[in-house]
Amino acid sequence: MHTANPAMNAVREHLRPLGSPVVVFCKSHSGSRLLAQLIEQAGVYMGARQNESSDSLDLLELVKNLVELYYPDYSPLWNAAGRRDDVASTAELARKAIADHLKGRDSSSRSLWGWKLCETLYVLPVIDFLFPEARYIHLIRDGRDVAFCNHTSPNTPFWKKIYFNTDRMERWRGYRLRNKDYYRHSHIFNAMHWYNSVTVGRTYGAMLRDRYLEVRYEDLCGDFHAQARRILAHVGATNVEAAIEQLEKKVYSRSMGKHKLESRSKLREVLRIEKSLLLELAYLDADPAVSTSRSLWNRIGGLLSVGNQERRNACPRQLQTP
Repeated sequence: MHTANPAMNAVREHLRPLGSPVVVFCKSHSGSRLLAQLIEQAGVYMGARQNESSDSLDLLELVKNLVELYYPDYSPLWNAAGRRDDVASTAELARKAIADHLKGRDSSSRSLWGWKLCETLYVLPVIDFLFPEARYIHLIRDGRDVAFCNHTSPNTPFWKKIYFNTDRMERWRGYRLRNKDYYRHSHIFNAMHWYNSVTVGRTYGAMLRDRYLEVRYEDLCGDFHAQARRILAHVGATNVEAAIEQLEKKVYSRSMGKHKLESRSKLREVLRIEKSLLLELAYLDADPAVSTSRSLWNRIGGLLSVGNQERRNACPRQLQTP
């Protein structure tokens, strides 16, 4: 028995006849447009209003509301007496956002539907309450590449929470949270954005069990057919082969490994933030700091060995005469 605020219970019951959506999320600039287009080509209705990245503009307002008012603490939504006005407003916004998102879909159809919006990952507990059988796809890309894809500075309450889980931040690592400082040090801010996004998405995703699917961008580009079948099987799509044939011509991998073109100093700054998660996700085979340290000591050891040998050659041991 769910004990959410009555307004949330009411909107949950209102949405029940719509069935269970397919929800795609990721850190921005992870290549999710290809994923959203694949799902849409397979017959899943992905919304009436989308931007050029295939994000749902109607769901964005709901996500912003939830993040700004509640994230990371959604307990008022589950408390029957919690912040009644705010909760009622949020519940009504959820009802409207879903209705607007589904405009253009045949209301009598039982076809699959869903949406793609990167920041949905921060509100997964709410989406899971509203749609208890929804299925989720989390696209993850190498954080070193994402760090060099500029996005949005954390200069509003919404974006501060997306980066740092709080809107009370004013400075980070000595930098002010404004566009000027962001663009001067964007790779560092982007690394923090990636780290937090992937961590939050995986933490919430683990609680969704088999309804949650992780997909690597690199795998999707490297073996599109196999990964596309895996994804479409997860969402229950039927128009699989036609969708794959339609989208495979749009698959390219030239942006993978773009971080290798960046300076070593910038990459070191990115790794200071991302390293533990890159190792966890096996984007790094070993700790680069340890590898560099070993390499340095090996070089020093080699030089010392050569120096010692030269000194021995220069000062031969005298023979002892009987």
